[in-house]
Amino acid sequence: MKKQFVGILFLAFLPLLVMPAGAAGIKLMTQNQYLGADLTPIFTASDLAEVNAAIVTALQTVAASKPGERMKALASEIAKEKPALVGLQEVYEFHCADLLQPPVQGYGCSDPSIAAAFSDQLQLTLDALDGTYVEKAQVVNVNIIGVPFLINGVWAAVSVVDRDVILARHGVAATPVNYAAVCAKPSADGCNYSIVLSVPTLLGTISLERGFVAVDATVDGKKYRLVNTHLEQQQLGPANPLFQFYQAAQAGELLYILMNTTPLDRSLVVVGDMNSSPEHLAVLGPLPLPAPFDAGIPTPYQLFLVAGFTDTWELRPGRLPGYTCCQQEDLVNHRSELYERVDMIFSYDVPSSVKRARVVGATVSDKTRPQGRGLWPSDHASVTADLQFGLLTAKK
Repeated sequence: MKKQFVGILFLAFLPLLVMPAGAAGIKLMTQNQYLGADLTPIFTASDLAEVNAAIVTALQTVAASKPGERMKALASEIAKEKPALVGLQEVYEFHCADLLQPPVQGYGCSDPSIAAAFSDQLQLTLDALDGTYVEKAQVVNVNIIGVPFLINGVWAAVSVVDRDVILARHGVAATPVNYAAVCAKPSADGCNYSIVLSVPTLLGTISLERGFVAVDATVDGKKYRLVNTHLEQQQLGPANPLFQFYQAAQAGELLYILMNTTPLDRSLVVVGDMNSSPEHLAVLGPLPLPAPFDAGIPTPYQLFLVAGFTDTWELRPGRLPGYTCCQQEDLVNHRSELYERVDMIFSYDVPSSVKRARVVGATVSDKTRPQGRGLWPSDHASVTADLQFGLLTAKK
């Protein structure tokens, strides 16, 4: 009888024994909002007339991408998934100033072919979320002010701002992390990377800044540090042996700062558009590069794994590829053309499990209206995951 009682008692306490002490979870999301056009022709133009034509074409393409409708669609993805924290990349604002005074309706900035381009994607997103999410931190990347252009015989000037932003669900305690003392180029609440691509153009040299931003948050009693970033593209030019150097240097700088500043009592998670997938290979060979890249340039994905981070998508059940990039520039393609996984959620502490890891915004039903014939919300799909942690999973 005594043995039977002990056995029943053991079974009663078994759930407590197998569940990690202090188990906690946090749902996160990363979303590249997409500016709405490819700006490369502006940088590569061979004369000022070509520059002007490229600016007008880019603005017309942005306007045709219907930023207002796309931001509502992206906001509805957030509202449906209900993550505690969201990392947004390519959060653009286009502003126009008429150089002809007084302005003439229908000309310059109000020209019907470009007028819809001028908006603030962050404000559109927050308006669509209607107070359910709030901005907690941002880093300003590209900030180009007052570039003149001529459209239909009227002069105007366009300004462009690119940001990475962290949103928190209403009620989630989150505060910006101040890295000003440890980074070379503080920017708003975050940092720009020391090594960035600078492009000589007829408008002058333009630095394509990239950066990162972070918040400290507490969810269900557990402390987190969430970092959001957007690294440089991988293939800047096949003929350029340094094409992968920029993004590897940026990833290395980010990892160095994070590993030397993150408090031990916080679970470190990095989200963002890494422009790097598990399929990308390191560039090997005798390249004229400084150490530690002189033996070959690793990819950001490889650097994160070597630093001890876990690609949380790999912990989800099943073997779905999880492709997140990229739809066509004009977003009109009928079927999804996503072909690589570059939008990531990396965790330094190994989650005990990853639940509901999903690619969002990748099916025809996610397109803007009219249903099935509208635009993709972004050229990237979003990624969301519910990370479960226990005390036994944390790295020492």
